[in-house]
Amino acid sequence: MDQDLRMASEPQQDHVEDPGLDDEAPQTMNEPAEPMEALRQELEEAVAAKQRAMADFSNFQRRASENESRARSQGIAEVARTLVPVLDQFEMALGQASSEANIESLIEGITLVKDGFLQALERNGVHPISPEVDDEFDPMRHEAMMKQPVEGVAPGHVSMVVQSGWELGSVVLRPAKVALAPSAEESGSAEHS
Repeated sequence: MDQDLRMASEPQQDHVEDPGLDDEAPQTMNEPAEPMEALRQELEEAVAAKQRAMADFSNFQRRASENESRARSQGIAEVARTLVPVLDQFEMALGQASSEANIESLIEGITLVKDGFLQALERNGVHPISPEVDDEFDPMRHEAMMKQPVEGVAPGHVSMVVQSGWELGSVVLRPAKVALAPSAEESGSAEHS
């Protein structure tokens, strides 16, 4: 009976497996966490890479804008350096005009200023577009202002230069304004009007 009592007072130890205490259970629970952690880390790396790329692109845009502005300023400064002496020539010519110099010396001074200005433009790559009478009309470099018949000039060719044009390399700054020789039909209809 003592033995029965002892057995009754001792907690019964039925061997029941607790799923939480199983050696394999923690691995099964940890397995989903590992891929999630890897995905989370990949996402963080991708977000960080995107932010770095956006910052790099923003810095690139800023540097490009600064470089463009600097290049523009340097270009303007170079043109200004070549034009300042022309301004000096203008001042000298005006000084002669105010000292009651004769008209010939004033014209000579203004001609020197014009020549200096043309040289400054040429040093900066700006050249005149100066078509000659009977040159073929070039719509990329000439602007037709009117029809002007001139004997010996082929129809559709330049018959008169109204104003010279200007170009910087292959960029037309201002086309030359010209008159064109009309065709025979255009000349005939103008005479009968």
